[in-house]
Amino acid sequence: MDRISQSTRRASEGPSRAALCPLCNTDGCFAYAGRDLLFDRPQTYEYYQCRRCAAVFQHPMPDSDTIASFYPDDYGVYQREEKLKGPSDLKKAVLRYRYGYRHLQSPLVLRLLAPLVSAFFYKENVHYKPNGRALDVGCASGHFLRTLQMLGWRCEGVEFNQTAVETCRFQGLTVHHGNLESARLDNDSFDLITVRHVIEHLADPESLVREASQILRPGGQLLIATPNSQALGRRWFGAYWFANDVPRHLIMFSPANLDMLAARHKLKRVTCRLNTSPKVILNSIDYKLRNRGKPSRKKRSWRLLAKLYVLLATITGKGDEIFVIYEKA
Repeated sequence: MDRISQSTRRASEGPSRAALCPLCNTDGCFAYAGRDLLFDRPQTYEYYQCRRCAAVFQHPMPDSDTIASFYPDDYGVYQREEKLKGPSDLKKAVLRYRYGYRHLQSPLVLRLLAPLVSAFFYKENVHYKPNGRALDVGCASGHFLRTLQMLGWRCEGVEFNQTAVETCRFQGLTVHHGNLESARLDNDSFDLITVRHVIEHLADPESLVREASQILRPGGQLLIATPNSQALGRRWFGAYWFANDVPRHLIMFSPANLDMLAARHKLKRVTCRLNTSPKVILNSIDYKLRNRGKPSRKKRSWRLLAKLYVLLATITGKGDEIFVIYEKA
């Protein structure tokens, strides 16, 4: 029996400790225990699920210094990318047609195809606001900030890792070191705030959503992308589900408890999609099999299984990622 299974058995057989949900302050019950599979570290961490809102959270919640230790400077998202590939002409045509990016140019034939293509592809985008201000929270190396700039937004970022901040500033990006509150940004000053795979890393997501609501202009939008705690993959793989990312993911959300959190700060949902991709399931397979050889993504049989998984997760509405946009009244 491996370490995760042993830890899970010990935790499930022993008495549960008091664990209060960081979203609604209700008791949680033991869900699973896992270790840092990304960096292959032995320490295990316990996660509980709220009996009321179903949020899944690490308990005990680590302090800020411990959380910082989860992110070495060689953490992948902090690495600088020399070149940024711009959107394809087809994507530009869709952005122009459906999302208001009238300044983007693409061949006429692709603009004619845009209504059909947009019904199936490029759905995870936001409507453009001319001369709009955008803020990317947890901007890491600045990849998405540069993408937004390329699309015409006036951009700033917030990032807590000093190495990543230096990487961004080296690229000429305006990035605040710290968290959203410490950045002390003006109220009613942004048209778009993006929080992409960040909120699950925070011990206090309430503070982030509260501050985001304050600095958004009326009609401004908050985009959140985060793993779906109700995903089919989590049900299949448990502690080995790649998107758990123990111990960096402190809280795992569902669409319902995200809506609850947003509503407390006068943010209304305007769109929500549950997405999935082969990557999550293929990496989960590698974790489960403790594969140190040829990765599953390079094996044809596993790639086929992953495609079937994507189809099944889509049909059942249990994709691996929540993509949701909220609007400030």
